Amino acid sequence: MQKNWRTRSIGATVAACGLIAGGLFYLSIARGKNANASPVPDLFSALPGGAPSLVYIDLTAVRASSFYQHRPDKGPIAIPNEDYADFIRATGFDFEKDLERVVVASWPAAPGREPAMVIAIAEGHFDRARIREYAMHKGKLEQQQGHEVFLFPTGDKKTMSTLTFLDDRRIALVNGPSIAPLFNAPADASAGDSARDRAAHLDGAAAYLISRVPAIPENAGGAGMQNAGSAQLLALARSVQWITFAARPEGENMRLSLEGDCDNATDAMQLKSMLEVARMFGKAGLDSAKTKQSMDPAALAMVQTLLSNAEVTQAGQRVRILMEITPDVWQLSGPKKPQL
Repeated sequence: MQKNWRTRSIGATVAACGLIAGGLFYLSIARGKNANASPVPDLFSALPGGAPSLVYIDLTAVRASSFYQHRPDKGPIAIPNEDYADFIRATGFDFEKDLERVVVASWPAAPGREPAMVIAIAEGHFDRARIREYAMHKGKLEQQQGHEVFLFPTGDKKTMSTLTFLDDRRIALVNGPSIAPLFNAPADASAGDSARDRAAHLDGAAAYLISRVPAIPENAGGAGMQNAGSAQLLALARSVQWITFAARPEGENMRLSLEGDCDNATDAMQLKSMLEVARMFGKAGLDSAKTKQSMDPAALAMVQTLLSNAEVTQAGQRVRILMEITPDVWQLSGPKKPQL
């Protein structure tokens, strides 16, 4: 589990930097009993407002946490792909040591508009001269809106992504051939930015994902969703408008939160009840002889503990699942990963 978790972590975080790798890192936490807003990270100021999905991770805080320090394998994280390995060799940049914070904003594709747009801002230690040399070798240089912009081929080599330095410690990455989206903030973004409003209530979070839930089509599920139970489940799913998934270091543990924001309090109450029933059946399934024979004992004990200790709460239109992961989770790791 450690191997998978750490490999996903680096792949996701570096992907938030667009050209460095692929994937996203999604973790966050909300302080359950604190209703006071906390400042949104200043890194957000470099992003246009109004994004329906935001990802933020403070890698410095994660690395400094007791939970992370308890990992048994203190060696470097496995390189996610050859492109990133080449980037390390050419620029000296190392995700584990040099990347401090990342924020990613994304907009889905829409009729009459370009495909989905993703903008990432990364903060850390960057050797600007070496990155410029690498960028010139792999792509091309342009001047856009007063900025020196590097364009790189991505994916099938037919599309481009852009990278530009905002200052010596921050870079911006945009999927597409122009950095114009970085400066095209909606006129009313500061007055009505639902994702950032939610971010302001994530007290002490080291990382989080906030996303508006896409609309579920009327014909979702087909004929198999015609019974009353399935129809109710689909109705509750449609009621969930926003999801926040988060993580915060808590002593030696990592405290996790998953929150759904429903249309109304009645749906939220029904969703809470359904989650409690699902937990009950899950615990019963783990207690079966077949499950005990097929699962690793340590993994089984961990999942049983999580199900037993998870707290499901409802306040108004919001339903929240809270749980804590202990350092014991590191003991579920597989073979040691190759070193850089």
